[in-house]
Amino acid sequence: MNDILDPPAERDLPPARAARMRADLHQTLRGRPTRSVRLRLAAATVAVLLAGVGVAATLEGEPGAGGAQVLAMGRAELSGSLLRAARQCLTWTKGGDSSLTLDDLAVAVERGDRAMVLFMSDAGYLTCEVTRQGGGEPSGGSSHERWPRSDWLPGPVQRLLLTSSEPRGGDVAVSGRVSARVHRLVLDHGDGRTTTARISRGAFGLVTHARPVTGRAELVSYDAAGGELDRRPLFRPSDRFDHCYATPSGEVIYGPAGTDCRPAERWTR
Repeated sequence: MNDILDPPAERDLPPARAARMRADLHQTLRGRPTRSVRLRLAAATVAVLLAGVGVAATLEGEPGAGGAQVLAMGRAELSGSLLRAARQCLTWTKGGDSSLTLDDLAVAVERGDRAMVLFMSDAGYLTCEVTRQGGGEPSGGSSHERWPRSDWLPGPVQRLLLTSSEPRGGDVAVSGRVSARVHRLVLDHGDGRTTTARISRGAFGLVTHARPVTGRAELVSYDAAGGELDRRPLFRPSDRFDHCYATPSGEVIYGPAGTDCRPAERWTR
């Protein structure tokens, strides 16, 4: 028997009250055409399915609020539009010294007509911002750089790309590399709120929307036990450090020598 008309949590109601509720529901629907009931149920099903799609595709925002935001970690997760943006990025650098391919894609972020992609290899990285409005020709820019030493990081975290909707604030998209010690990476907005980054194969990415950050924002990394590993200002230039970072042999990889050197950490993919 179809139990769609049973009141919710009926087992917790007194039997007499449950019976009255069931009778009221039947009385309300009695005499209505069966077709109209089926149409309403079908519409409700479609609404649930659409809500499920929105949850899967949207990060910290709803579709229509400036465009759905999608974060992909690797080629296998790319949407059609992100795939086009990634290919455009590679096209812009074709003929240069970049040997990166789609298989090297680490992080891709999309919101509306704007996409950011980051490729990483053992040799270096390539990042692009691609905007395609109204089906016209894409615009944007790209940059690529070789690692000073591809297998070492300046501590547990290295930020590679930061875009923001305002100078030193607003909504941001951030990506970069992390060492194997980093179990969790959080963006502290500087006002008590946080956004957790997604980590995959030594890369991380995060996007904020309708949750602006302040100039005091920091990237904070944690180990598997929940202990804090590192805390560094988000808006500080990525090549500026308070300390130098050196390998176990004493070779300085990042920062000026003699500035209270700390251990560089290995990067694995």
